[in-house]
Amino acid sequence: MDLSSVPITALSLRTKNAISNLLNPTKYILSDNGLPRDWRGLAHLANIKGELLPFVSSHSDPTEYILNTIAKKTNDNNIANFQCMLSTLERWDIIDDIQEFIEEDTEKYLKSIKNAQTTAEAIEETVDSKIITVDDLYRIRRGLKNQIYDALVLYADEDIAFAYEMIKKLENFDIKLCIKDRDLIGGISFEHEAVMTLISERCNRMIIIISPNFLKSSANQFFMNYAQAVSIDKRQRKIIPCIYKKCVLPPQLSYMFVLDYTKVGLYDFWGRLRDSIQVSNKLQNENMTKEIKIDNHLTTCLSSSDNLNDSVKVPNKLNDGDMKEIKSENKETTSYIPVLNKLNNDYIKENMEENQETIPYLPSLNNLSTLSLTIDSTEISKEKSKEKKSSRKKSKHMNILKKILLKS
Repeated sequence: MDLSSVPITALSLRTKNAISNLLNPTKYILSDNGLPRDWRGLAHLANIKGELLPFVSSHSDPTEYILNTIAKKTNDNNIANFQCMLSTLERWDIIDDIQEFIEEDTEKYLKSIKNAQTTAEAIEETVDSKIITVDDLYRIRRGLKNQIYDALVLYADEDIAFAYEMIKKLENFDIKLCIKDRDLIGGISFEHEAVMTLISERCNRMIIIISPNFLKSSANQFFMNYAQAVSIDKRQRKIIPCIYKKCVLPPQLSYMFVLDYTKVGLYDFWGRLRDSIQVSNKLQNENMTKEIKIDNHLTTCLSSSDNLNDSVKVPNKLNDGDMKEIKSENKETTSYIPVLNKLNNDYIKENMEENQETIPYLPSLNNLSTLSLTIDSTEISKEKSKEKKSSRKKSKHMNILKKILLKS
């Protein structure tokens, strides 16, 4: 051990008493360097002034006073330097006698230094109020929320054997159970308040093992009545009554469907109990599956609609042979609207024949407001005849669209 890093203060009271018992007695034979081999030589090596020696000698334990003086120094106040002082005084007997004590004191000092480097976690004001069960303690250390249980098992102490059998079977079904005698942490001020919190906030169900002994307990009756009140307030199926031994049911349970362990034959008590606890989770999973299917169907429809709109767009560029320019004699304006209407309707008709079952909507240029153009009377008559033809085509187009919508 490196004693140069261990201060004099690390010496225990036992070690200091052993040193004092050996140094306090006066020694008349001096050492080779002329120093007294008792506390006076130690005082000289500790640089205590001569005028203070009468005061030190009047002390009940001069060696203890000198050791305390050495400990107050900023330098050379370690055990290794103290052993050098003893060797200078030729007190090898003291070094040998206290060697074992010094080793034990050094080990304790190093352990205390190591323990001082670690500290306990400070408790926040609201943490203890949230921790009720052992599972809460593990989860809060990992930054998780409080434990939610599938069910709380309530039973009489006399029915502990059947309660353990039920707990074992249900936990094999991966059902998370809370048992008051097993899961509550120690030091809770009000046990009833903790159980009430578990019933109302932390446990989805409460399994009651009904027997004559259960109904004798006033605490069990209180928890049962409280669970029924929570069930009415939250509109949830909270209580799952299970008959273990035949007895007269209390009024609040007489109208409920009760699982009977005493029944024989094809009656599957454990299977029905398992399903009674997990039915909410199954319904939730089914609803989530349906919602996912609906979302996927809507996404598919929207993407199909986008692709369809892209596929039925009228080309921006028209062939020169299909585009006819209508020029007025008096004005230098040109109207392309009737020709575009004709091309659009022809294009829609061709695509309708190819994609009758996939086109929910097609844009039309018929409803576009015409530009204020100046044209002659002959062109107006031509336009009217073309409008009649386009109206007939439009009515045919609308009939086809109705059939497609009905099919879709």
